[in-house]
Amino acid sequence: MERWMNRLARQHRVMKRRYPKESLIVVFDIDDTILDLRHMILNVLASFDRCHDTGYFRGLSVDDIGVGETEIHRMMAGLWMPEREKRKVVQWFAAHAWSNPVVRHAHRPFPGAMDVIRWLQSQENTFVGLNTGRIEAIRKETILSLNTIGRAHGVLFRDDLLFMNRYGWGERVTESKVQGMRYFQEQGLRIVGFVDNEPENLQAVAEFDGAGEILLLHADTVYSSDRGIIPARAVSGRVYDIGALSVSRAQRNELGEAA
Repeated sequence: MERWMNRLARQHRVMKRRYPKESLIVVFDIDDTILDLRHMILNVLASFDRCHDTGYFRGLSVDDIGVGETEIHRMMAGLWMPEREKRKVVQWFAAHAWSNPVVRHAHRPFPGAMDVIRWLQSQENTFVGLNTGRIEAIRKETILSLNTIGRAHGVLFRDDLLFMNRYGWGERVTESKVQGMRYFQEQGLRIVGFVDNEPENLQAVAEFDGAGEILLLHADTVYSSDRGIIPARAVSGRVYDIGALSVSRAQRNELGEAA
């Protein structure tokens, strides 16, 4: 099976040939797609221990976290803690997960994600857009955090290429994702691909893209919607392999492309 980064590289070349005079864009979700939110979750849980003089999360690592930021209650259900304390942790998390200090300092990218984005931004007339379920109220913190992380990798995210949810946390997310794709098209950008961890978002964009031209890439990390609704034409992966973007002549021949 073709790796998802190989598929992205091939799609980019095809679109460059098909639309040589147009500006291209690859659109990414942020949370659990570019950023590994397990680091944020760990940071907030550790802050609960510090502020309440407890040790519930002492020794916890990112590998022990298997839920997304909207499912902390599920994680608490599996821990031996008094029910009252579990409720306190859930409330603490809701109050602090998207606070300015956490957004700016506790987020970490998946290995290789920024390298892939740098490669895309280095291609002629190619841009990277962000289409996130985060709300407009944290736009400033979001772009500052991403550019702080990206600076070390030679990556710069543009505010005008960041589309955010206008409805509220967790509200009408799939609708917002489609609006985001339409927004990029209205800027005169030809969408090469869309990368998201949530199957329901990929399904919504697949329905929006009647021509079937947008490559759908499923970031197989942490997600809450049904994996069974991932569109059949989507390609799934979890490793951002920069080497896979430089496809050799032999690989192009294997893929049936002109040399």
